[in-house]
Amino acid sequence: MARTWIVVLSVGLWLAAATTARADVVATSDGSRLVGTIERMAEGKLVLLSEIAGRLEIDAAKITAIETDRALTIEFTSGDRLIGTIAAGDQPDGSVMRTALGEVPITVANITAMWPQGEESPEIAALQKKVEQSAEAAKPQWTASLEAGGLFTEGNTDRLEARGRFDLRRKTDDDLLEFFLAAQYGEQDDERTTNEYRGGVNYENLISERWYWYTRLELEFDEFENLDLRSTAAAGVGYYWLKKPDHELKSRVGFGYRHESYDNGQSQDDAVVDLGLDYRLDLASWLQFTHSADYSPDIEDYGNYRLDLDTALLVPLKGDIVKLKLGMRNEYNSRPQPGLDRLDNTYYANIVLELVR
Repeated sequence: MARTWIVVLSVGLWLAAATTARADVVATSDGSRLVGTIERMAEGKLVLLSEIAGRLEIDAAKITAIETDRALTIEFTSGDRLIGTIAAGDQPDGSVMRTALGEVPITVANITAMWPQGEESPEIAALQKKVEQSAEAAKPQWTASLEAGGLFTEGNTDRLEARGRFDLRRKTDDDLLEFFLAAQYGEQDDERTTNEYRGGVNYENLISERWYWYTRLELEFDEFENLDLRSTAAAGVGYYWLKKPDHELKSRVGFGYRHESYDNGQSQDDAVVDLGLDYRLDLASWLQFTHSADYSPDIEDYGNYRLDLDTALLVPLKGDIVKLKLGMRNEYNSRPQPGLDRLDNTYYANIVLELVR
């Protein structure tokens, strides 16, 4: 019986020793001896996978000795590379690398990189990852949203109001393409009170990290402004004053052409300055603030201008798919048609549905 326990104990000790032998060992200047599997060493850091401590990142300058049980590719300060295992040497500060050509004495301090045999070097792997990330970022990201709101009352006064907007956006790291189509319709006691349609396209292309050039076109019809068509085409440059994922501010300046034709047969063509500003701030995970301003004065007569402002708060109702949009739009025309007000204010509460994200 005693002999049986001796055999079991011997086998257990042999297995424990074999398990230890199959592990890599890293000794550090503070006397620690870390056991695990060396994943790689690059840029002054050695990564060791330990069953007990998990993934460890060790400063290479603090490593005094390394022992491995499997072949690694080792790169030295001289630029030379060897493939083999590392064992302790006869000298306290030296090690021996066992290669296919025999044992080669090495100094751990001269090792700049190491990685498993047959795998790419950390430098090439990092470059490949960067290329893959760049390629992924360069892929166009399409988003589309549908926005709608309205009001209906029946009784002493029958009233109907409806608003809608569709946005399509294509974005890469280098450019931005946007399309939109918006409509507003209203009736009171079966008499039409609002009938307006707008649409447009905007394109931006980065010149540098913050500068960009742009071109845009916008078309508008408004029955109660007696407007058959207002078209504005413009181009210029812009600048991102703030460019963060949750905080963005950009402005633009350019020149354009504005054509207006009215239902009384009159028309007007003007060369205009195109000024704009767009601001977005994520106040919280559940609240976003947006503001846009467009100002287009006549180049020959700055007293003739249009100013459009749109300010809104967006509150997610169901993740980022459905949102509530509360806002105000102000449209100011310094020289409207006779009998019309200069300022139109629209207050709205719309539901926004993200169709493509």
